[in-house]
Amino acid sequence: MIEGSLRSVPLSDVFQMLASGQKSGILTVIRGGSRARVYFEQSRIQHAHISPGIHLGEILVKLDYLSNREVQEILLTQTSENVDTPLGLTAVHKGLITHEELKEALEMQITEVVTELMLWRSGDFKFTERSNSSTQVLGDVRIDGMSLLISVTQRIQAWRDGSVDADTILERSGDPSKLTLPDGSWEILGLVDGSRTAESIAAELDLNERYVYRLLYELAERGVLRPTGYKLERPLVLVISASSAIQRLVRLALQRADLRAELFSSPDEALVFLESAHARALVIDEFADAWGFIREFRRLPGQGHLPIVLLVNEVQQGLFQRFRRPKAHVLEKPFHEFEFQQLIGRLVGRPVT
Repeated sequence: MIEGSLRSVPLSDVFQMLASGQKSGILTVIRGGSRARVYFEQSRIQHAHISPGIHLGEILVKLDYLSNREVQEILLTQTSENVDTPLGLTAVHKGLITHEELKEALEMQITEVVTELMLWRSGDFKFTERSNSSTQVLGDVRIDGMSLLISVTQRIQAWRDGSVDADTILERSGDPSKLTLPDGSWEILGLVDGSRTAESIAAELDLNERYVYRLLYELAERGVLRPTGYKLERPLVLVISASSAIQRLVRLALQRADLRAELFSSPDEALVFLESAHARALVIDEFADAWGFIREFRRLPGQGHLPIVLLVNEVQQGLFQRFRRPKAHVLEKPFHEFEFQQLIGRLVGRPVT
């Protein structure tokens, strides 16, 4: 077993050692409440996931292989989210995606997780070896560890050389057809309209969010785009869910509607955040005593009228239930993304069309 602290050993050194040493096993990295696992088979990476963080369901939506609602439908049938394989394999078995599409999504997830981990400067890591003959979570995903490390390192350095902020709004200012543009530029240019933020543009693409910010910066440097000079006030929506997958799906839907989202695993975390932030709405994924929490929340100073949307597995019928409950909007899961965006947009004063 290999273990240590990221404060003394950079994760890039750990990756290089594991890849060059032909190690097989699981690298676990923990920072605060975040936990990531990377599965190695000799010099190759088979799988990687992080919680809270990027989720396979979110990636499948961004790739347009599944809708937000379809991912929710699959999640409702699952009892565990600690590994993403059941979600992807269920989608394959239902005929919603192909094995090749699942492989593409899993490879994208590995890249996203490793990229995020390379940005960590604190935390603890542990590598537990396993037998080369033992099975692993998936059989057909193999990414060369050293090649991925080099690619991710180059990407991070490019971000540090310059990127736009998430709130930046850009407009066209030059002719891109006269230039040789980086990969992904034309997809980005198709979404730039002088009114959308960089974050909402990134949410529509199957590209890394920071990579989009970097490309927007490069396009502005080349004179193809320019900042509009004004900032869009984006209402803040707090999201409370014990499910990392639901958190990310809701966040993606809000980003695409040009709304800001802050994610929390528990009501107590959200309450602490609210002490120093001005939220325009609260989205709660139903838990055991969600109505009791809402009732107590309504009694807090200044929170009697904050719009609340409660996501439920089944809407309870009857006048008795409605009258005895505190004020909140109820939306049944699985919901359609546009239906959710319309409801939140109306509640925060930013209609979605």
